Amino acid sequence: MSFYTALTGLKGAQTDIATTSNNIANVGSSGFKKSRAEFGDIFGSTPLQTNTVGAGTATKSIKQQFSQGNISQSTNTLDMAVSGQGFFTLKGGGNAGQTVFTRNGSFNVNDAGFIVDSNGQFLLGYPVDNGGAVADKTLEGAVQLQLAASFGDPVATKKINAGVNLPSDAPVIAANVAFDANDAKTYSASSSVTIFDNGGNPKSATVFYIKSQDPTDGDPTFKYSTKMFVDGVEIKPQLTRATDTKGVTQFIDKFGQKTTAPTDINPAYILEGKGSPLYKADDLGEAAKSTPAMLTGLGLEAFLGDGKNSRNSDGSNSV
Repeated sequence: MSFYTALTGLKGAQTDIATTSNNIANVGSSGFKKSRAEFGDIFGSTPLQTNTVGAGTATKSIKQQFSQGNISQSTNTLDMAVSGQGFFTLKGGGNAGQTVFTRNGSFNVNDAGFIVDSNGQFLLGYPVDNGGAVADKTLEGAVQLQLAASFGDPVATKKINAGVNLPSDAPVIAANVAFDANDAKTYSASSSVTIFDNGGNPKSATVFYIKSQDPTDGDPTFKYSTKMFVDGVEIKPQLTRATDTKGVTQFIDKFGQKTTAPTDINPAYILEGKGSPLYKADDLGEAAKSTPAMLTGLGLEAFLGDGKNSRNSDGSNSV
């Protein structure tokens, strides 16, 4: 009995060494997860006594450890890694192909353009609609990922939506400071985004933000002006006329009057082209109160010389 008990210990040690050896052998295998051998005590029993300890050890299980491993770089564009929990879903060829899960993200493309692993199993992904939104998030709705041979005609970037946080503590840049993209003292912040021309070529677009106003009691807002450069060339803005909610063009004259009919402000605006220029509302300051005019002249006594007199309203003369 003692020999058998010692033998179970040797067998358990052999299993533990084999498990560790397998971990070492697969240290270079992509997506490999190490295993750990777990053992338990063997309880014996006799007709006179149950659960007798000291009968040896037995291998209970060999469990894989799914802790996060190291992520390394590769030269293959389709090599991927799962950060955290999760698996890649693969499916074998044919309608009866088995669905399997793996952490091995080494993929390539077959002759038909499908993304496959080294065993030829297809990588599955969620389908998307024409707008790019995920159309189905179920395993049954997953489809085989295929790289299209062509992607249609290139389309130039027409609109950029960007949300930026600008530094409120940045100093105001004086209006007489000449802007220089290479001098950080001439602007407050900048942001960059990649855009594409009509040939599908990527371009770097950089927007510079220049702080022009801090909040005041009269105007509690920050104000920034912007300059945009694409590959080092400044893009001049194409200004459009202001419109009201119905799309009718609005005009603002130098006195702050706003109208959709400029001839109401100045009848010569259209006929002679002499109307007041169009201003943006932000360019108009607070209205300045005018000083009442005062008219002065020579005193009346200056005209009463040489014996002349003035006649009162009642007909009497006064000197």
